[in-house]
Amino acid sequence: METIELTTISKEVLVNASQETAFKVFTEKIHSWWPKSHHIGTNPLVESVLEGSKDGRWFSRHEDGSIANVGHVLVWDPFGRLVLAWQVDGNFHYDPNLITEIEVQFIPEGPASTRVKLEHRDLQKLMGGKKIIADMDGGWGMIMNLYKEVADAA
Repeated sequence: METIELTTISKEVLVNASQETAFKVFTEKIHSWWPKSHHIGTNPLVESVLEGSKDGRWFSRHEDGSIANVGHVLVWDPFGRLVLAWQVDGNFHYDPNLITEIEVQFIPEGPASTRVKLEHRDLQKLMGGKKIIADMDGGWGMIMNLYKEVADAA
C-alpha cells in the first residue's frame, strides 16, 4: 500500500462580509482574531502584526517589548489574494532560511459573502514530520474559525 505524505493544509470558511472587508480583517485586524496562545515569542503576546505591502513583515509584539518574526508578505493583491512566507520551523522557532507558503484567496460569493481559502504548502520542509503537520492542521482550523467570527461581525 502506498503512503501519501501530507505536505499541504487546506482550510476554507465562508464569511458574512464583502471581499474587501474579509481581506482587511485578515490583514489589518490580524491582532483581533489571531489567538494569543499561538506565538513563538518568549513572553506573552501583545499583538500580531502583518504589514500591508509586498515584502511587509509578519511578526508578533510581546509584553517585554520584544518582537518575534514569523515571516513576510510574498504577494499583496488587495482584495483577492495574499501569499505569506511562514518562516517558523517544526519546533516553532523562526528560521530566516526556511519558507513555507501560506496562500489566502478571497473569493466573492455575493455583495456580503466571501469564501476565504487558506492553503499552507511545502510542509515537508518542517522538522517534526507527520505529527507537527497534524497539529498545525488542527491549529489552522481553529485559527480560521476565529477569523470567521471576527469577519462575520465586521
